[in-house]
Amino acid sequence: MADRSIRTLVSLDNGVDDAAVRAALPAHPSIQLLGFLRGVDETWATLQDSATDLLVIACSGYSERALSLISGTARDYPGIPIVVLTMSPADGFLSRVFEMGADDVLALPESPERVRFTLQKVVARRQAAGMNGGAGGLGAMVCVLGPKGGTGKTVTSTNVGAALAAAGKSVVIMDLDLQFGDLALCLGVRPETTIYDLASSPGSLDSDKLNAYLVPHESGARVLVAPTRPDQASMVTVEFLREVYALLREMSDFLIVDTSPGFSAEVISAIDASSQAVMLSMLDTLSLKNARLGLETLDLMGYEPDRIALVLNRADSRVGISDDDVERIVGRKPDVHVPSDVQVTRSVNEGRPIVLGRPKSEAAHSFQRLAEVLIAHVHGAGPDKGSIEEPDAKPSRLNLLARRH
Repeated sequence: MADRSIRTLVSLDNGVDDAAVRAALPAHPSIQLLGFLRGVDETWATLQDSATDLLVIACSGYSERALSLISGTARDYPGIPIVVLTMSPADGFLSRVFEMGADDVLALPESPERVRFTLQKVVARRQAAGMNGGAGGLGAMVCVLGPKGGTGKTVTSTNVGAALAAAGKSVVIMDLDLQFGDLALCLGVRPETTIYDLASSPGSLDSDKLNAYLVPHESGARVLVAPTRPDQASMVTVEFLREVYALLREMSDFLIVDTSPGFSAEVISAIDASSQAVMLSMLDTLSLKNARLGLETLDLMGYEPDRIALVLNRADSRVGISDDDVERIVGRKPDVHVPSDVQVTRSVNEGRPIVLGRPKSEAAHSFQRLAEVLIAHVHGAGPDKGSIEEPDAKPSRLNLLARRH
């Protein structure tokens, strides 16, 4: 980037003072203005079709459209930093802007020199983060979701994390059930350091500090454990979690996030920051109805269906519900079926994922298959049949290039 200008797109929200924005932007060789866009749809289309280094979003005040654009860009184009120019920087809007993933905010009017410095600063910071994160840049962040408890989120998170580690990936598994998380118990690790300890520790947060709070697991994965007491959860804020997600994605190929039931502020924030999601359901009408509502909620949040893997747990239960019934109730076919297996319960009691303890079991094959789907999504192709073996595996439906405009 040092030998060329920063290719910058400017998105103008409704009601913004066009002249004030243009006056603030620097006329300098280091900044190449690719165009001025109106609205979310035009911005999405241009982001997909152009080589952009930086997105500037200009708004007159509090704007849900701007927040949606920030969130979607941070999620789908994590390599593009975002600077917000606002005429009225209300406190509530500023906190939301950073929560959605913006890199910096400037209140107008502002001098072009100050704006140029800010634009160069955020791009340089993002470049440095990419170099520290390795040649592959940011790793994938996968939210494991279930609208209600009891669907197997923690068992799925631990097993797919272990399967990814066994496939040679650098993996961090994070417990986002901040009040009643069981990730450490399922993995058989001792929670000597937790995310509460990290959040309450003095000083700034960086990768070296964060690494000291990750607990190693026999699979090769590292674990960020939930607080040991429910009252400690309030110390872990959404803003702090966003910092953690960004650093962990720089430090790993896959960040697997085991979420709490429902769509709390913490879960919504994790979904906004993630690159993929896994929706869990079981073979009963209540669970399938909740999965459908969960998928509809993700759709309302602008989450592309092709970035969501639907997993049907205990899929071989004979309860009078066929695959056609599942598709009719949920609206899509499951990507992965996990059969009932008493060995899964035993593996939980033993604190050792079934993909490690009994890797040839049908349940282990299913979790390996899910790992294969997630890897395929990252590479934008069908699963590599040679990397994780499963008989009669079907091609992945996930497609990294699918975008919603």
